[in-house]
Amino acid sequence: MKIEWIEDFLALIEAGTFSHAAERRHVTQPAFSRRIRQLEEWLGVELIDRQATHLRLTPQGRLHEPQLRDWLARLYALRSRMRAEAIHGRRAVLTTQHTLTVSYLPRLLRYFRHHAPDARLQVRSSNRADCINDFERGEADLMVCSELQGMPLLTERRDIERLELGQEQLIPVSATDHAGRPLHEPHPYDPLPLIGYDRDSFLGSALATPFMFDIQRRFDIELVCETAFTIGIKELALSGLGIGWLPHGLIEGELESGKLVSLLDVLGGPMLAVAGYRHTTQSFEAAERLWALMQEAPPAV
Repeated sequence: MKIEWIEDFLALIEAGTFSHAAERRHVTQPAFSRRIRQLEEWLGVELIDRQATHLRLTPQGRLHEPQLRDWLARLYALRSRMRAEAIHGRRAVLTTQHTLTVSYLPRLLRYFRHHAPDARLQVRSSNRADCINDFERGEADLMVCSELQGMPLLTERRDIERLELGQEQLIPVSATDHAGRPLHEPHPYDPLPLIGYDRDSFLGSALATPFMFDIQRRFDIELVCETAFTIGIKELALSGLGIGWLPHGLIEGELESGKLVSLLDVLGGPMLAVAGYRHTTQSFEAAERLWALMQEAPPAV
C-alpha cells in the first residue's frame, strides 16, 4: 500500500471527477484510475460506486473516509515530529487544563521563554481528567493542574514528583450595575441566581461541600445555568445572568476594572492549589530544564 493512493482517494473526493483529480495529482487519468483501483484491491473493498452517473462513494467509502483522512494527517504529523526531533532534540510535552491555559499558563510560558528561550516545549490543553490520564500514561512529560488545597494528586506514585506552584481562591462574583454595585446581591429572602458547575466536574465537586450546603441553608437558590466550562461561566457572569465561582487568576482584570465584583465575604469559596508534576524515571534534557525553572522562581499564581 502506498500513501499516495490515499492522497489520490481524498483528492478525488475534493475534485469531484476523475479527470480533475488526475490533473491535480499531475498524472494521466488512466494512471490515476489504476491507483484508485490498487487502493481498493489492497483494502479489499470498493470505495467508488462506478454505476453512478456522477462521482459517488460506496457506503464503505463514505463511512471510512474521515478515518483515512485522520490517519494520513497523523502520519504526516508524526513524520514532521520525528524529523524535528532528529535535528533539534525531543520536545517536552506539558499538559494543563483549559482554565489554567487561559489564566496561569501564559505567565509560566513567558517565564520559560525569558530564562530558556531555546527549550523545546509542546503544550496540550484538555479538561482536567484528560490531563491527568495523559500524564499518568506517559503521554505528557509535565503537568500543571489545580487541586483542592490539602488534596494532592498521584500520591501513591513513587515515580512522579510534585511541586506546588501557588494557591488561588475560587471567588463568587457578580456583574455590576452602573453604580458599581453587584447586580445580584445576596439577601436571605430573595432568590439567589447561581451559575453552577456540572456536578461531575472538578470545580463542581470542589464547591459541593461544605460551601453549597451552607449556601442552600442560608439562601433560596435558583440554578440558572449548569456547565463544566469555566470560561463559559465567566462570560455568563459578565452578562449578568447570575453569580458564579471563578478562579482568581481568571478574573483579575475584571475585578480590577469593576466589571465583576467579589462576593467572597458573604458566600465564601474554597482555596485551590496549582501544582506541577513530572515523571522522575522518563526525564530528558528539555523536561529537566523546564522542571528546574519551575523549582527556582516561577511566576505567582
